[in-house]
Amino acid sequence: MRTEPVGGAIPATKPPAGIPRSAYWLATLPPLFWSGNFLIARLMRETIPPVQMSFWRWSLALLILAPFCWRPIANSWPRIRGNLPFLALLGAIGVTAFNCFVYAALHYTPVANAALVNSLLPVVTFLLAYLILKQSLTRQQLAGIAVSLCGAVLVICRGDPRMLLNVSLNRGDILVFAGMSCWALYTVLIRWRPAGLPAMAFLGVTVFFGVLFHLPAVAWEYAVQGGFRLSMATAGALLYFSVFPSILAYVFWNRSVAVLGPGRTGMFMHLLPPTSAVLGFIVLGEQIAWFHLAGFAVIVLGIWLVTSAPRKA
Repeated sequence: MRTEPVGGAIPATKPPAGIPRSAYWLATLPPLFWSGNFLIARLMRETIPPVQMSFWRWSLALLILAPFCWRPIANSWPRIRGNLPFLALLGAIGVTAFNCFVYAALHYTPVANAALVNSLLPVVTFLLAYLILKQSLTRQQLAGIAVSLCGAVLVICRGDPRMLLNVSLNRGDILVFAGMSCWALYTVLIRWRPAGLPAMAFLGVTVFFGVLFHLPAVAWEYAVQGGFRLSMATAGALLYFSVFPSILAYVFWNRSVAVLGPGRTGMFMHLLPPTSAVLGFIVLGEQIAWFHLAGFAVIVLGIWLVTSAPRKA
């Protein structure tokens, strides 16, 4: 299996000569889309079973992608065939496992607990990048991780650190951590996307495997819980799931990892708490308090510390 870092020309241990500003803007969009995903999934948790929610989300995404992916896949089939185990692994952890774990978790854990556990993702991503890609961290990057994590915690505990004493782990928290760990591993492994494989071919194949690996879990869930009724609300939710947090978020995230690296890109996941607060204000009428603004400012400072630090070889 011949693979190399995404983009094909830059070793994983060397930074690109110049990082365009557009890469940072792209990295901010997936957390925004995923915030909407969490919000809608929480609202629909009693209507659509979690595994079926994930399965139909990605099945629709695959149908939308098909017209754009089939020709790149056909042209790159010899390269894809030689890397099927690796691409299947990415589909299993980045599409199937990550989404099923998160949707199942939203049935059992409060939003505060889920957000707190999910805020550990950049730390886990950097750790896996260190273990797998041998990427070391500078003191400035370590400081940025700590600062950004503090900003996320500030939002989650609503400006009162004593709230952290009342946070207790449950089955949902464990599921969130499992899903977050799968996404961190996916973020690191896509640095080894097969050389010369077009982005649309890569996305189409991984989504196909992700849908395929859903089938046993969907059959089990349907036998135990039954299905769901298709309505305007469920159709609208699945359409949003399939376009924004699926296709667009994955395209932007993969591109950001290619340019910024997995560790720096992972830092942008700390934007989830403040963007979730904004969406809660817009959709649910929840008020935005001082700790939302303060937490957002601290998170941005932490991201700046990490992304502005020169990367070690």
